[in-house]
Amino acid sequence: MQANTRPVLSIVLPIYNEEENILPLLLEIAGVLRPAGLSYEVLAVDDGSRDGSLQVLKEATKIHPELRVFRFWKNAGQSAAFDAGFRSAQGQYVVTMDADRQNDPRDILRLLAKMEEGYDFVTGWRKNRQDGFFLRTFPSKIANFIIRKVTRARFRDLGCSLKMYRREITDRLYLYGEMHRFISVLVEMLGARVAEMEVNHRPRVAGVSKYNLSRTFKVMFDLMTIWFFQRFQTKPIYIFGAAGAFSMFVGLVLCGFVLYQKFFLDVFVHRNPLFIIAAFSVAAAAQFLFMGIIAEVLMRTYFESQNRRPYAIREEIRA
Repeated sequence: MQANTRPVLSIVLPIYNEEENILPLLLEIAGVLRPAGLSYEVLAVDDGSRDGSLQVLKEATKIHPELRVFRFWKNAGQSAAFDAGFRSAQGQYVVTMDADRQNDPRDILRLLAKMEEGYDFVTGWRKNRQDGFFLRTFPSKIANFIIRKVTRARFRDLGCSLKMYRREITDRLYLYGEMHRFISVLVEMLGARVAEMEVNHRPRVAGVSKYNLSRTFKVMFDLMTIWFFQRFQTKPIYIFGAAGAFSMFVGLVLCGFVLYQKFFLDVFVHRNPLFIIAAFSVAAAAQFLFMGIIAEVLMRTYFESQNRRPYAIREEIRA
C-alpha cells in the first residue's frame, strides 16, 4: 500500500498475550483480501502484552507492509485498544475483530457486501458459538437479553467483536472504560443505519482465553451508564428534575398529613417521625434540582470545550 493511497479497509486488532495467533491471523487476512483486490491496513494495538506478542508483531512488519503496530505503556483494555485503532484508521471502512482467530477473516468480504447495500454499520451474530456453554455462552445470552430489554437494542449478539463501520462512524465514536461491549448500541444512538448478519465462529486453537465471569458483572454497571446517556445525554435536567418533583410531591403530601395529625389528632410535630421523612424528602428535592442544574452546566461546557455539537449533519443537498 502506497503512503499516499488510502486503503479500502482498516482492520483493528487488539492484542493481549496472543503471540501464537498473530502470524496465522495475518496470513489468513492476507489470503482473503489480497485475492479480492482490496487494499487494506492492519492496525495491531498491543495492549500491554506480557508474552512475546510485541516481538512477533515487530517481526511481522518486515513481511507484512500493511501492518502498523501501536504499543500501549500498560494494559488499558479492549475499549482503549479499539479507540486507538479508530483514531489512526485511514480506510474507507473500519473492521474490528479479535486476535484469537475465533472470528473468521472470510466473513470480512460478506460484511463488506452488506455494507455496500447502504448500511453504515454491520455487526456479526455468532449463531453457533464455539465456547464453553456455562462459563461463556450462557452468561453472554443472559447479558444480551438484559441489555436488549434496557436499551431496546435490536441486536442478537452484542458481544461479537467482528464488526464493520464506515469511517465517518468511528470518527464520531469515542470509547471509555469497558464500553466496547455496547458499541452496537452506541452506533445506533448516533443515528447510523445498522444491520446484523450471521458469521462463522471458530473454536480457539492456541493461546488462553482472557474471559472471566467478572466481565458479566461489569457489563451490568456499564449498562446503567448507557441507559442514562441513551435518554438524557443532552438533557440531564429531565431525570434529575423528575426525581426532584417526585421527592417534593412525597414531602408535601407527608407535610399535609403531619399537619392533619397536629390539628385534628393532637399529635405533636416534633414527636412525629413522618415530619422527619417529609423534611428529608423536601431537602432531597432541592438537591436533585441543583444536581440537574450542575449536570446541565457540565454538559454544555463539555460540548463547547470540545467544539462538539449534540447533532451531526449526514449530508448537505443543494440545487
